Amino acid sequence: MSFRSKTAAYFSFLMQNVPHTRMDRAVLAVLGGISKLYEKGVEIKYSAFAAGKRQQEKLPAVVIGLGNITIGGTGKTPTACMLARIIQEQGYRVALLNRGYRSQAEDQTAIMSDGTQLLLSAAEGGDEACLMARSLPGIPVLVGKERAVSGRIAIDRYGAEVLILDDAFQHWPLIRDLDIVLIDATNPFGNGYLLPRGILREPLEHLDRAGLFIITKTDQRDSDTIEHIYQTLRRYNHQAPIIEAVHQARWCVPFMSWSCARREDYKHYAHGGGRKGIAVSALGNPASFERTVKEFGYELVDTLRFDDHHQYTASDIEQMTLKAKSLGAILITTEKDAVKISEDYLNQYQSPLYVLGIEIEITKGQDLLYTILHNVLGG
Repeated sequence: MSFRSKTAAYFSFLMQNVPHTRMDRAVLAVLGGISKLYEKGVEIKYSAFAAGKRQQEKLPAVVIGLGNITIGGTGKTPTACMLARIIQEQGYRVALLNRGYRSQAEDQTAIMSDGTQLLLSAAEGGDEACLMARSLPGIPVLVGKERAVSGRIAIDRYGAEVLILDDAFQHWPLIRDLDIVLIDATNPFGNGYLLPRGILREPLEHLDRAGLFIITKTDQRDSDTIEHIYQTLRRYNHQAPIIEAVHQARWCVPFMSWSCARREDYKHYAHGGGRKGIAVSALGNPASFERTVKEFGYELVDTLRFDDHHQYTASDIEQMTLKAKSLGAILITTEKDAVKISEDYLNQYQSPLYVLGIEIEITKGQDLLYTILHNVLGG
């Protein structure tokens, strides 16, 4: 386990409602003090934009922001793909703007895809942007922290009429027509503290900026928990509609079939069939993925968790393959991870890697979602 993973695991332990040692309590006190400073910084920055002291730019396109109020995986990538497809099907020219977190292009602006072909690798433009580009034919995907810059390029070069900003609830320099906030039902607000004492990116009071809430992974929590989430959202935002969604596995295919996009093969892999599998991921919330693997019909015999956004090496593939062969199992990973895995390494070690395709499925409020998008897009 890497130092980053060990640190994350320790922080996760500290945030649990369990007995802590004197040293743990001392660390919590320090983190609590830092959280207060962080909150003050967030308030100062947001207030500067809200009061007009810092400039916000308005682009000549419909701008939809997608994000969350916590760190960790809430399902932003598959949700962004779903929204892009819906808007494209309605006849609009849409482009997707991603930060390119921890990629070579994060501090600049680059084009991951022009809608017809990939122009950057996952290392160059980021795993999330690479997955979006693979999943969205006909839709340009641009990366870079400055969304106003990438947005102008999308408008000028590709004639984009609608811009979807991925992971942008805290990106205040660009004015949005709609802010969609995702809430992870399995860990909606953490322990209620801001970073680094908790997982909140900003105070819950800031939920009043949202124009729509999507509670994801609702099938992984009971009705009382979901109702509590509703009550919390309503406490801070009386107006924004709330819809519900689940992560739905659709297929699990050999890496080569996925890499070559041989969709005709996918119908043969619509269920795990009780095979032994090892879940491999580098995600913000690996437990949710691992549960999905089991629900798809695999016998989960082990898990391999890497740091979020980890770039897989030859050594990683070798160790994964040895473990799979020792347990008589296949390796199962996400599309977000697969874009970072070298086909050459897999061939070198004859690795039995499969890719699980996961989509967002709206289970409550689908008509409401279409109505909101219709109104935002101009009816």
